[in-house]
Amino acid sequence: MSDQSPSVYLLHGNDEYAIRNFLEERMKPKMGDETTMDITTVDGRSTTIASIKTEAQTVPFLTERRMVVVHNIKSMTKGKTNQGKFTSLLDSVPPTTALVLIEDELLEDKHFLIKWIKKNPKRSWMQVFSLPKGPAMTHWILEQATEMGGSFENQAAQLLASYIDEDPRLAKSEVDKLLTYVDFSRPVTEIDVRHLVSDVRQGDIFEMVDAIGYGDGQKAMFMLRRLLEDNKPLALFGMVIRQFRLLIQVRELMDQDPGSDHNKIALRIGSHPYPIKKIMPQAKLFTITQLKTIYHQLSEIDQSIKTFQLEEELALDLLIASLTQ
Repeated sequence: MSDQSPSVYLLHGNDEYAIRNFLEERMKPKMGDETTMDITTVDGRSTTIASIKTEAQTVPFLTERRMVVVHNIKSMTKGKTNQGKFTSLLDSVPPTTALVLIEDELLEDKHFLIKWIKKNPKRSWMQVFSLPKGPAMTHWILEQATEMGGSFENQAAQLLASYIDEDPRLAKSEVDKLLTYVDFSRPVTEIDVRHLVSDVRQGDIFEMVDAIGYGDGQKAMFMLRRLLEDNKPLALFGMVIRQFRLLIQVRELMDQDPGSDHNKIALRIGSHPYPIKKIMPQAKLFTITQLKTIYHQLSEIDQSIKTFQLEEELALDLLIASLTQ
């Protein structure tokens, strides 16, 4: 990054995997090699605006620029007073600092950060990351396979999209597994997907969440250990987040219109009908309040993982324990 680069970067949207991937693979490498990188990562829920200002104004060490990454901006900028202080902070960021602001939800145009970015186009840069849904996920899988040096038949990509729905982190893991299976020598077929990405894995996720709903900690922990045999902890955590996000969406629509079938709900959500049909009975195990409380816990654990305060597998163990105690 040169001295002409923006001083403030805003990455926001509900595709946290894409945000994290962009930060790790596109932004951080521009700060130099691992031996000279000067990068600080903080969580907005456990720091102050004054502390961030101090970090932002610190002179880089052994490099031209330093990067300060701040997660959860909204939690520390509630109210006009805090927003005013944060705006002053943004105005004071020197050219030697790249202040990266990350929010795992879509910010509205009226949000003060969006307004500041638009007023300061030469000093700032913004990117929105939205989860691909339905046909967009199929297209995402096809593009991802091409980028990785392989290919998928359209029917295979559609089937995989129906299995993983709107979880790019899980999708990338499955695409990699399928391309490796065919040795990158031919397109992945629908048969390959059915063989390798079976409903057994999805069934395990459903069984684990069912056990959580019934308060059966022993079974939930057993299913977790079983899932970890075939999945990386981070990918599995993404599957759990996706499951509860879908549960919230489905439960809300079921409460609004008790007569809705899975096709109608899938259409309103923008999802494939297959996972919605399976998830509707499970949604009845929880109230919408319980689901939102669990999702809030997942969000907090996710941030702890991102800021390296908690290891992925331990985070999953603690989650199961807290939800079934």
